[in-house]
Amino acid sequence: MPVLAEGESTTVRIPGDDTLGEPATEAEVTLTGLKQADRLPQGEYLDPETAEPGTTFVCLEFKVENTGGAEFDTAPLTRARWTGEDGETTTADQHIGGDCEGVGLEKEFLLNEAEPRPGEFVRGTTLLVVPDGRPGTLEFADDAERPLFRVETNPAP
Repeated sequence: MPVLAEGESTTVRIPGDDTLGEPATEAEVTLTGLKQADRLPQGEYLDPETAEPGTTFVCLEFKVENTGGAEFDTAPLTRARWTGEDGETTTADQHIGGDCEGVGLEKEFLLNEAEPRPGEFVRGTTLLVVPDGRPGTLEFADDAERPLFRVETNPAP
């Protein structure tokens, strides 16, 4: 399974489901930004979003270019499973309370963007919460839990 670092791309293929009438889809996914922080600035008049004790924010900025023949669902890129080097694992849920603009990434969440049609692309961020102070790996998977790619995380500076 590919491990993406900032600036790298991979082709993501999601098989269709004939029973549900869902076609197979494909997209070129590029990790255009990756930032970790315990605090996310939220603009001039708002308090920063602060991670709960023992956790940190991971901001991932993606460009998703549809290279297939059907609309591409970006939802699998908005949730992941985090696994630490020691084997501990947890669900890294999308955090909706803040955004990643204050750390220099896109403000708009990928989940809110349109699903790109063939030949189109979207940009957006996924904001996840992971355990703090320990390196680990985020594993993104499709709705059937088939792995798509991984992104490594490190303790926030």
